[in-house]
Amino acid sequence: MTKDFELSRRKALAALGTVGIASAGAGLGTSAFFSDQETFENNALVAGTLDMGVGYSAHYSDWMPNANGVPEDEGVPNVRMWDGPAGTTGGPGDLEPDEVGLPANAAWLIAVSDDDDDGTPDTAVAEQFLENTEYQSFNDGTLDCIDGEANSQADEEDRPVIDLDDVKPGDFGEVTFDFILCDNPGFVWLNGSLRSASENGVTEPEADDPDEGPGVELLDAVRAAVWVDDGNNFQNNDETPLAVGSIGEVLGMLNGGSLGTALNGDIPAEEGGGAADARNCFSAETEHSIVFAWWVPVDHGNEIQTDSATFDLSLYAEQCRHNDGSGMNDEPTGEPGGEPGGEPGDGVDGDGAISFLAACVASDSDVTDATITVEEEIDFDDDGDPTAVRWSTDEPIDALVMKYGSSTDPMGPKFTTYTFDPATSLGTAVTGADEDGVFGDESDNPATTSTATDSDQTESEPCPDGYTEVHKLEFD
Repeated sequence: MTKDFELSRRKALAALGTVGIASAGAGLGTSAFFSDQETFENNALVAGTLDMGVGYSAHYSDWMPNANGVPEDEGVPNVRMWDGPAGTTGGPGDLEPDEVGLPANAAWLIAVSDDDDDGTPDTAVAEQFLENTEYQSFNDGTLDCIDGEANSQADEEDRPVIDLDDVKPGDFGEVTFDFILCDNPGFVWLNGSLRSASENGVTEPEADDPDEGPGVELLDAVRAAVWVDDGNNFQNNDETPLAVGSIGEVLGMLNGGSLGTALNGDIPAEEGGGAADARNCFSAETEHSIVFAWWVPVDHGNEIQTDSATFDLSLYAEQCRHNDGSGMNDEPTGEPGGEPGGEPGDGVDGDGAISFLAACVASDSDVTDATITVEEEIDFDDDGDPTAVRWSTDEPIDALVMKYGSSTDPMGPKFTTYTFDPATSLGTAVTGADEDGVFGDESDNPATTSTATDSDQTESEPCPDGYTEVHKLEFD
């Protein structure tokens, strides 16, 4: 389902497809995949149907004129930079009464205002500043329901990609996700999960930075905030962030439940036909918005050179009527499955349940231990055993071997080997093969599969030639 396309250096596209952070200089890159398997397709639910339409708009401020040559501060009388300690941002209490903080009042790098000093936030000035930045959108402001169905589905277009290859300290951006529910009001969840992260080597400036460590510093250095928005792309009025912190922290919070983080809608649940004690639902036939804002604090920043990360964001909706908002689906909403089109808990079993994962490093690597952790089980066989998982290691590895299938099979169990260049500490392992016989994790990482009868790989020595095992995680 992933459809990526490359964008020019300063195009900030966010959204409903894969996003990647790529980094150069003192900058970073980031990419996020926005899945729609459970979110943006029709959901047949109790006592009705629910269809979700989606759109987005994205802004990126890099302190340069936009593609049309317009400076970012044109038509903006006052721009005040945050002048607090390095690595910090201003908060609501640091704003003057007529200022609006960007990218968010709760965490701002700049505050904008006009000259009238009327004591009310100058939202028109904030809108003007964002209009002057780099901008990209899909179906922005045109969502509609026609005969109970949304006029925009994520699969109808190439899903956009954030591909920023020279992000610098002080840069910031935001993506506003718009959605509409057709036929019924609905409960909505926002889910986020880290897909992969890598140091991609260490440059000389990065090595000299006092904050440089063995991990992927980008996940801690780049900050993010998420909130339900009124559609103007910045935080105002009574909008309260669901989370503010590093990208790693925010994604961890969003991934806290089986369906993600529950969002509070605009109408009482009873009005939408739901339980009296449930949280608010989102009204039908109305456009709603969620903002994901990010920024690089003004700091030395060299520790994030060359780092990269990929993460997923997805929306999940269930109809409000006859529901209490607790969630009818008790499994994670993301893909992949054991075979193309697989859904969590749907009985797809690929070529068998996973037996173990083995972390491998090149024979000349300095890494001697890299503990594997299963971050999420994302698909299962009929017995409830995982056939697809997202995994992480506490040190980057060069290869991962997954054993699955039965030893009683005439061909023996199967070994899928994923190789990574550069080394990585996050990824996805999926049993099953496509029609070309290529086993993979929805990424560009090469993956090959062999059976016990045609390979030198064994349970005791699972890593391929040229690699050394540094950890093995056995599954029950």
